Amino acid sequence: MAFPLITQRLSISPLQLADLASFIRYRQDPDVARYQSWEPSYSMEQGRELIRSQEGMEFPDVGEWLQLGVRDRGTQRLIGDLALHKLEEAGVFEIGYTFASNSQGKGYAYESAARLVQFLFDESAAHKVIATPDSRNSKSISLLKRLGFAEDPAKAWVEEFKGETVSVQFFELHRPRTN
Repeated sequence: MAFPLITQRLSISPLQLADLASFIRYRQDPDVARYQSWEPSYSMEQGRELIRSQEGMEFPDVGEWLQLGVRDRGTQRLIGDLALHKLEEAGVFEIGYTFASNSQGKGYAYESAARLVQFLFDESAAHKVIATPDSRNSKSISLLKRLGFAEDPAKAWVEEFKGETVSVQFFELHRPRTN
């Protein structure tokens, strides 16, 4: 595996137990958790279980997720994470991203997600990457559009999520054609 993935400011690699306190801190932030599958009550034990369950995983198997820590290259401080899901269809991956409130609005999500997408297309035989944001999450939708993802309204759905009826949008990005 090619971890860490490096950008100008960031280092991206699987979460480590050393990341636990920072990881829990932003997962417990209600503003960060709002559009995510977990609640702000996310515990240290839940975080520890997640990280331990992925120890030694260099790449997700079909149907599995891998959480990749996004760290500031200068300080090695965890500022967020990327989620990578290998779907059953060969060459198709799903991504997600979560960043601590104090690390949002600085381009880190774009920089890290762009690097992950580049890696998937260039080194992992991906031909399509998808993302499924909550329609209320305008920042996530803007980021996907900036990355070049296209919305497919025919694949969107409505579901009950955290006691609300929400619309989930479907975005996809295809491998760029080479001549």
